[in-house]
Amino acid sequence: MTRNPLLLASLLVASLTAGNAAEPGQEIAPGVRVVGRISDPRIKESSGVVASRRYADVYWTHNDGGGPKKQVLYAISREGNTRASFPLVGVTLHDWEDIGIDNAGHLFIGDIGNNNAKRKTLAVYEIDEPNPQAGTGSIAPKRAWKLKFPGAPFDCESLFVWKDQGYVVSKVFDKAHAQIFRFPLKETNEPLTLELIATTKIKSPVTGADISADGTLLGLVAKNGAYVFRIDGDVTRVSNANPHHTKLKNEHIEGCCFVPEGLLVTSERRMIFLFTDPAFRR
Repeated sequence: MTRNPLLLASLLVASLTAGNAAEPGQEIAPGVRVVGRISDPRIKESSGVVASRRYADVYWTHNDGGGPKKQVLYAISREGNTRASFPLVGVTLHDWEDIGIDNAGHLFIGDIGNNNAKRKTLAVYEIDEPNPQAGTGSIAPKRAWKLKFPGAPFDCESLFVWKDQGYVVSKVFDKAHAQIFRFPLKETNEPLTLELIATTKIKSPVTGADISADGTLLGLVAKNGAYVFRIDGDVTRVSNANPHHTKLKNEHIEGCCFVPEGLLVTSERRMIFLFTDPAFRR
């Protein structure tokens, strides 16, 4: 059958940009709808997101990258309106890719990006969750962890915290399987070596992660959509689990967090999506 290359190219572009042009409330794929758009021009590339466990309708997000201008923590609403902003001081980030949260009022800054695997170490910082009603004011790390690779360096864009452990997920290409590594959130001045604890069945580059507050579900987003694993508090179960996968081909989805209605996902193109399949709800 003869194929028109111009027509194929047009269809491909349309499929990749449909989510970016959609309006809030619109379903852009089965089980995926748009719920908001980040309106703040300072948030150029939302790279990570977590739902506050203390403040209603507050989602913490940040830009991709490092340097003073990008080291700002933003509180936004589910619709994408900015509620507050807090510059991060006292440390220089190289590549801020994700953000984590615990049940004790702490946020975790993932300076874990490693494009082209040039970095020999990664870093994670703990801060106290600020009060978004304050509007603004600087924030500074209370604790820090320097992370070494157990072997060859790899890229990484995903961070989550469960109990007294931090976890990062490798971002790999060429249909390699994404892997999950662990490090203890203990007081130390020495570098910690990441420990491989699970290999997923995901062959698409993973760009964000979150664990439900009760540890029942682990969500991952990748270039081909969102995945959810039922782990019941044990992250090592990922290796033998068959995740639920909701497909969405979007090169720009980056951060994710659980909400009562499913998995909320932000993109570097400012869009906010909600994955609503029952598997994403506890």
